[in-house]
Amino acid sequence: MFGKLMRDLMLSVQSRTGITMSFVVWLGVIVLAGISAFAFLCIAGYDWLSLQMGSIYAGLTMAGFFVLVAIIGMTVCTIARRRARERAILARAARAHAPSWLLDPRVLTAAVQVGRELGWQRIVPVALAGFMAAQWAREYRQHSQEPAE
Repeated sequence: MFGKLMRDLMLSVQSRTGITMSFVVWLGVIVLAGISAFAFLCIAGYDWLSLQMGSIYAGLTMAGFFVLVAIIGMTVCTIARRRARERAILARAARAHAPSWLLDPRVLTAAVQVGRELGWQRIVPVALAGFMAAQWAREYRQHSQEPAE
């Protein structure tokens, strides 16, 4: 049973993303080839610079280039992080003001079907208890989010 569940999960992931085992293997080969090419490019750049300016200045130039790349990368990461935080704050604010999921037509349809199947006399007390629990949880969450004075 667990094997069948794993197979269904794997097929679900494959249908959404297109990732297979061969894709992962070839992705690894591409990453290794890219790293090797980058290393040889750095060595060739250092060698060319050492012929042009001398070995010490070539090393300093290469180090300066990589420091510049690191600073640019750090700046881009900081900007991306700030934008992600802003988007998350806006999404949370939008979700807080969104209409209740209880008014969703799919939920109402499912509730009507359950009521027809089990009978309204059995469902109403359970629904009221669930509604009271949801209201209590909402009040508890609002109370816990208020700043302590």
